[in-house]
Amino acid sequence: MRGLWGRVWQRRTPLVVLMAVVGIAGAVLATRDSGGGHLAANRAQLRKACDGTLPYGDLERLVRDERPGELRQHGTMLAPGQESRSLLDCSLSWGDGHGVTVHAEALVSDVPEAVETRDLLEPAGGHGTFVAPGTTGQYGKRGAWLVADCLGGLGGRVRPTTDLYVTARVTDGTEGTDGTDSADDATEGSGKPDRATALLGFRTAVHVANALTKAQHCGSGPLTTPTAVVDTDETHGAPGQGLRKCEWIDGSSLPGVASGSWTTLGDLQESTGLSACAGEWDAEKNAGERPRPKQWQVTEVEAASWSGILGRSAYDSYEREGHVPGWGAEDDERPSEAGSETDADRGVRQEDRVSSYAGRPQLALWARSVCGGRTTYHRVAVLPEIRLEDGETAVIGGKDRARLSTAARTVLDRYLDADDGWPASAKCRDTKVLGEVEQWH
Repeated sequence: MRGLWGRVWQRRTPLVVLMAVVGIAGAVLATRDSGGGHLAANRAQLRKACDGTLPYGDLERLVRDERPGELRQHGTMLAPGQESRSLLDCSLSWGDGHGVTVHAEALVSDVPEAVETRDLLEPAGGHGTFVAPGTTGQYGKRGAWLVADCLGGLGGRVRPTTDLYVTARVTDGTEGTDGTDSADDATEGSGKPDRATALLGFRTAVHVANALTKAQHCGSGPLTTPTAVVDTDETHGAPGQGLRKCEWIDGSSLPGVASGSWTTLGDLQESTGLSACAGEWDAEKNAGERPRPKQWQVTEVEAASWSGILGRSAYDSYEREGHVPGWGAEDDERPSEAGSETDADRGVRQEDRVSSYAGRPQLALWARSVCGGRTTYHRVAVLPEIRLEDGETAVIGGKDRARLSTAARTVLDRYLDADDGWPASAKCRDTKVLGEVEQWH
């Protein structure tokens, strides 16, 4: 019996060996067909992709082994003779939601982001987002975005410009994508990223911006790479409350507003190009201590500044809404010194009506300065106490309207002169008051 099995084994040995070899070869082919063995090539691709502007050290951990990286890129940085609005438009994906998408352009028109006062103070419609202190920008639907200066001028566009706009979105497979292979399939996702993903987006955007400004010989120093981001959502501790730059909003020392305790809120970008503060009479803190403000008494104030292209973008945004001086029946050109003219001289209507359905009725005052060597727009607003039931209408008389006008000018002066305020830090000068805007409807 032993000999029989021995002869049988000897006859089958060549067949078994052949099957083993075929099995091993099949396994190797299957592994390669599934995309394995691409890690080294994908890392090398990451170093060179997007004209070498990506931060390899930050993105290396996202590189996958299973399949070759998919790269799509164009722009005038890659092909100088190309007609494109983009300096760089680049997407690199490794599948399963892992990838990076960056976009950079020399702006010849407005910044394609919302930059009005409330957009700075309550981003994402009040739901909050992330900002990287020291970086002018926010985390938006395209990922982290920023604006940077190029004093020497950016090439690639017909019209000369000194303003660079960069966006960067990094995905690590944890966001709600549709499972497709391209990183920019996730660029319109509505979910708020986690803190680490937001920080990676800002670090990537800054790295790209610095690489481009260096290549374009902008003459300005590099942006500081952020090491942390701040969540602006008020449910996370309201980090924007009580900022030093907004301390000038004080009910005990700001004439024309309701007396008592006020709560302040400021943007957290710590930007040299923009800033915003707001204050509100604090009903909870004042309960039992102060009487309720009277009708038309100021209970909220706002102040914001925007320099350079940000100033133009903010002004244009308000202009599209009809909320800049010169719109409507009254073209109120306030002089640089307040208190010397009558209501009639200022063209103040003797009365106006405010509906309960008005959004946030307010009187705004605009001014223009030179701050940090750039044209800068300032906008302050005073919001009065108005008690209305649904469907009711309140009438503001000439005297109340004049008091609001005086309060707005006082707020502007206090904002511009505050030692710890943004205008002082930006060394604003040559201020011209542009006029008031009534936003009652």
